[in-house]
Amino acid sequence: MRIIQNILDIPKEQKIRYLIIIASCLLFFAPFAFIPGAVGNDDLCGKMCMRRFFLYFPGMTLEDLTMAITVAWMGVILLFSIFLTTFFYGRLWCSYICPVGGFPELVSRTLSDRWKIEYRSLPQVPIRYGYFAVYVLLMPTLGISACTLCNFITVPRLFESMSGGMRGFAYIFSTIGLVNLALLILLGFFASKGRAYCQFLCPIGAMDGLINRMGAKLRFTRRIRVERDRCTGCNICARNCMTGAIKMVDRVAVVDQLSCMSCNECVNVCDWHAIDWLALPPDNQPKRKKKGIDFHPLPDWEAVYIVKPEAKGLKAVNWQRVFIGVILGLAISFVFITQVQAKQRQTDPDGCFACHALEGLEYIDEKGVLRNSTINQQHYLSSLHGSVPCKDCHREIKDFPHKVENGEVDCAESCHLEEPSEGEAYTHKKATEVFEKSTHGEGWSKGFTGGNRLKESEEEQNPSCRLCHQNSLYIDPEKMPEFKAAFDHTESECGSCHQGETWLNQFGGHIMRRFLSGRQSKQDENKMCDNCHANKERMAKVEVEDKETGIKHKVGSKFILASNSYERTLHGRLLANNDDHGVSCNDCHTPGKDRHAIFNHKLISASTHKDNLDKTCSASGCHNYSKKYINSAFTQTDMHDLDYVPVYERIISSEALNLNSGWKLFLAFFIPIIIILTIGSIIWSLFSKRSKSVVFSLFGGNHFQEKIIGRKPKSKVKASKFKKKKQTIQRGQDK
Repeated sequence: MRIIQNILDIPKEQKIRYLIIIASCLLFFAPFAFIPGAVGNDDLCGKMCMRRFFLYFPGMTLEDLTMAITVAWMGVILLFSIFLTTFFYGRLWCSYICPVGGFPELVSRTLSDRWKIEYRSLPQVPIRYGYFAVYVLLMPTLGISACTLCNFITVPRLFESMSGGMRGFAYIFSTIGLVNLALLILLGFFASKGRAYCQFLCPIGAMDGLINRMGAKLRFTRRIRVERDRCTGCNICARNCMTGAIKMVDRVAVVDQLSCMSCNECVNVCDWHAIDWLALPPDNQPKRKKKGIDFHPLPDWEAVYIVKPEAKGLKAVNWQRVFIGVILGLAISFVFITQVQAKQRQTDPDGCFACHALEGLEYIDEKGVLRNSTINQQHYLSSLHGSVPCKDCHREIKDFPHKVENGEVDCAESCHLEEPSEGEAYTHKKATEVFEKSTHGEGWSKGFTGGNRLKESEEEQNPSCRLCHQNSLYIDPEKMPEFKAAFDHTESECGSCHQGETWLNQFGGHIMRRFLSGRQSKQDENKMCDNCHANKERMAKVEVEDKETGIKHKVGSKFILASNSYERTLHGRLLANNDDHGVSCNDCHTPGKDRHAIFNHKLISASTHKDNLDKTCSASGCHNYSKKYINSAFTQTDMHDLDYVPVYERIISSEALNLNSGWKLFLAFFIPIIIILTIGSIIWSLFSKRSKSVVFSLFGGNHFQEKIIGRKPKSKVKASKFKKKKQTIQRGQDK
């Protein structure tokens, strides 16, 4: 088969390189992902991200940069390790280790060169650093997430989907995932040598190229160097260079260190040893010559060779340097211009446990529902309401058997506990008042009984107090070790002022819970929201009333799939990896407020209203620069973009099917190209005869021969000969 033959044709040294890349894929990607797993990650996002912390937002401070570095601390270490290696030895990470770039190169190597896109003759430096400037400076300001065009997400998710991971499937089949997959196919699989993405769109590659270029000037660093006197002009190195870094100038190979990846394939194919990966000795000329003995000078290896144009005027200008200088100048100008379970606390003063602590108090009510009146006494006394007497909530119960209406609970009622700081009866009344004004305000806050749970949870559209707040343990079991360690000195320290077991038992746990950063983590808060919002069937039944007309209408796909779209954002991915630098639902919808004050984003009082987003995004301490007006587009980045949601999860409607986003338009453009290249490649592999001569791509192959190899393509040579022959015949006929 042609694929097997292509693999066999790979030089022996390059096969070793590909084996290293395969091993790297196993170390970094699912199903193994050993290296991310060693630092508590499951992929290259979050703390291992190497592509976000250096993004520039106008007005960002050193504190903002420190926060970004803290979030991705492992990625920072890995990136600077890459730069250090590159400075001394060349771009070994990109060529030998990086699985994100190595995987598409390996796939591309097995496909026919005839049906690939030949990108290597394009002006790589202007495209690469032009995009890099946009990536670092403009995309953050415009609110375009760096994650939307990231192969460090796409390739790991592709491996995850192939190993059966549903998260991988979910990403690959989302609109953004499909666009990135199309880019991987076009700029990887169907790109000549498979490294177009690395050369044009990878920010790490752009920075690494600059480090490589700086180190190439030094004699003690290892680089791909050319000995010009040995070069025969055979151009085999230029044809095999995977990045187009080698160009034939006056029939001599010249290496562009901004693009060279030190893969050594040019060294492997050069029969004359005119090119090699080496460092130069301190002096390549002998200092003394012995009388009567002729010393020949050593080869003059060059890593950087500047071709000085003989032309005058504009043609003599080194436009590559000018372009990089302009980009660097604009970037600098832009920066300057914008510049647990607790101990049992109380007994049962009302004597309710005399009956309710008994096992087996089960019965079927008049609606046919199995009810259980048994209460786990230990669990209750260790719970949030363990210090509250039963009759503080069930106020009307005086006789046995109880009447249903007498057992109703109103969460706004006060209880017998007193606020230790104010000496007043504790009540949830303020929280209830805020809740009633919120977007969930039509939910129940009173009238709770054991018999109306089903009606409350299944028939009511809005959540109730009971639906969100269950009587869970005061201190979660996983926090008990931390709680005990913090609680150990409470009696001796706090007891000097607050004496007596009553205070210690009733309020010690409460204070310690606050000391431990609250009973609920961000992940717990999100789970509470997901009880409703992750239920697509329930959300599809929601109706919203127009305040002006009073007409109710069904919600759209964006609302129904809000939980799904949030999970795909960086905030959701960080929390999924138990990294508290992520942002929970409450951090956006109720930042620094009562957690019950959630309002519709169209209301000016809502934290998610477009006029309040600058304050909301800076409230968590992560995005202080969001207060700058120039970052207004960033603050309005859609956290519930349906393009993040898999196509198969979409609610089928007109809003899901129309081309209402740039990502869908990109996809509509890419798909026909991929289909044509795939069909052409298959037909060529099956029916074409193996050619002994070099095969150039149909798409850009002629341009590559003219610009990189420095010769006319055979098709143009034949056309030129035919034209001359035709002119000769015409002259003969004229005579």
